[in-house]
Amino acid sequence: MTDLKNAEKVAVRLDTTKCRAYGICVGILPDVFDLPKGSPVAVLRRDVASGEGLADLEEAVFNCPAQAISLAPVEEGP
Repeated sequence: MTDLKNAEKVAVRLDTTKCRAYGICVGILPDVFDLPKGSPVAVLRRDVASGEGLADLEEAVFNCPAQAISLAPVEEGP
């Protein structure tokens, strides 16, 4: 995983081809992930999060059995 410790904002990516709707991510971060009733995959409520919630985001990445979640630093433009 890319070093995100100094990132102010982090892009959250959800690979819906890998997601199997386990819902673990929703349990960890319900303000970032959602699992609509009847949906075969989770969905993102937000695709950018502030660095202060990084520990929970990393926990969601680590605990996803399908390895469908990834994070990347958001590069701010000039």
